[in-house]
Amino acid sequence: MVTIVTDSAANLPAPVVRELDITVVPLTVIFGDQSYREGVDITPEQFYNLLRTSPVFPSTSQPSPQDFVDVFRPILDRGEEVLCVTISRELSGTYNSAVQAQAMLSGAPITVVDSQSASAGQALLVVAAARATRAGATRAEAAEVVRALRQELLLLFTLDTLEYLQRGGRIGRASAFVGTMLRIKPILRIQGVVEPFDRVRRRQRALERMIEAVTDRYGDRPVWVGLAHGDAEEEFHELGALLEHRFNIQYLLKTVVGPVVGAHGGPGVIGLAVMPEPDIPPSSPA
Repeated sequence: MVTIVTDSAANLPAPVVRELDITVVPLTVIFGDQSYREGVDITPEQFYNLLRTSPVFPSTSQPSPQDFVDVFRPILDRGEEVLCVTISRELSGTYNSAVQAQAMLSGAPITVVDSQSASAGQALLVVAAARATRAGATRAEAAEVVRALRQELLLLFTLDTLEYLQRGGRIGRASAFVGTMLRIKPILRIQGVVEPFDRVRRRQRALERMIEAVTDRYGDRPVWVGLAHGDAEEEFHELGALLEHRFNIQYLLKTVVGPVVGAHGGPGVIGLAVMPEPDIPPSSPA
């Protein structure tokens, strides 16, 4: 049996975690001298309330290698194997911590895969891995499912300001948009790193442009879709309505951007992740 492990940057909804028996390793968000483990010590709602009121800008911290060892070992002790799918190594040291933990458990049946994504994009890949193993895929086969899908995954997001990405050091190639924020609404892409995708003048147009990009890339192909928002529920529902009847959606995951990704995207972030429907047989009932 293969157990899927991921980190909290995937922003997986709790019902999905329970249904697919996924193990989540928390990252940490830090306000001054106060540290909060994502999904353990703080909820997204509490985080965004704190973000709006705190005079201190948040920072984030990855799990340590020992944190992963502490998660991996009980799984291995049950005689199971581990497939760990992490946030992009270009955005966090989480992948490196998981790899170090793998080395600390030398010879154990553990595979660590870089999702090259985050939030809703990472979540779709994790769900695909979990469904693959439930359908009988081996650890190596499920890892290959993730590696193949991440090449075709499109993760776009728009936000109100680049300030949080700049301060958090995650702005990547999107620095090309710095200096124009008063005049435009940026659309960014995560493909390992944060990249500029397009820029428009209105928030509504940003949502429409994201839909157009998905249409251009996938047309009427069967797809899995992930939607995420950070303290932008009204626009989140608006984007969902725009998606309705536009695509051949076989699986739809809706989630809230958690504290760690939200600390870098800021309030108002809206994300859309789309990938081809995985070639996975239907899973057996839980």
